[in-house]
Amino acid sequence: MRISLLFSLICLSFGLLAQGNLQFNQVKLVSVAETVPVGKVWKVENILPSVRPTTTSWSNSTLDFTIMVNGQTVYYLSAESKGSLFGNGQTGITSMAAGIGGSPLWLPAGTSLAVGQNILSINVVEFNIIP
Repeated sequence: MRISLLFSLICLSFGLLAQGNLQFNQVKLVSVAETVPVGKVWKVENILPSVRPTTTSWSNSTLDFTIMVNGQTVYYLSAESKGSLFGNGQTGITSMAAGIGGSPLWLPAGTSLAVGQNILSINVVEFNIIP
């Protein structure tokens, strides 16, 4: 009984010190440099590429999709296309992808975000922070 009461008090006290709740505000397409406003948080959901994620070529090639966070390049997706049209019977391209594109990216207030290489716009969900 004492342990459950102590646990309940600890949980209650941590709940009172919480940062706040998130309330949906809007969906955005970021195509020029923007900064997360005070009292908001952004969740980067996906990108809209300006080129095909895979390419066909006569040799191996890599196509990077980057975003800019606080002026720094972040590799959102890197698609490496492999294949050859010479003598091995392959007519298609297999693609290997790496980057942070499979996970959400949360940006706090004051963070700048901009498109980078091969990206038309960035899909962002904006939330209000409710105390």
